[in-house]
Amino acid sequence: MNKKIKKLPETELELMLCLWDAGTSVQRSYFNTKFADKGWSDSTILTMLSRLAEKGFITTAKNGNKNVYSPLISKDEYMQVENSSFLGRLHKGSVKHFVASLADADSLTDSDIDELESLLKQLRER
Repeated sequence: MNKKIKKLPETELELMLCLWDAGTSVQRSYFNTKFADKGWSDSTILTMLSRLAEKGFITTAKNGNKNVYSPLISKDEYMQVENSSFLGRLHKGSVKHFVASLADADSLTDSDIDELESLLKQLRER
């Protein structure tokens, strides 16, 4: 990955998650509909979209008289950066420490443990 991907503030991340979930380019009205319950104004959404474009996360193209927004960074690319940052900051880069902290907090169910065992088995078979 050659791109320098920065951590997004929560509100901008919400817009990106919405765009990634759309799976296609969208107009601003798409975001207005998705975030109507938050009470975000058109100008708030436009400001966040402008910031995302400045940061290199999205591109804007004209379709008639409307702007269409498309991601330039994939969800997987962003998640890799976020996961590494999270592990590095809170768990000294150790997946073991992360899982141990979940176990210590009684956050892991038997189902979670079964899923982890299955994932580890799949990873070993690669």
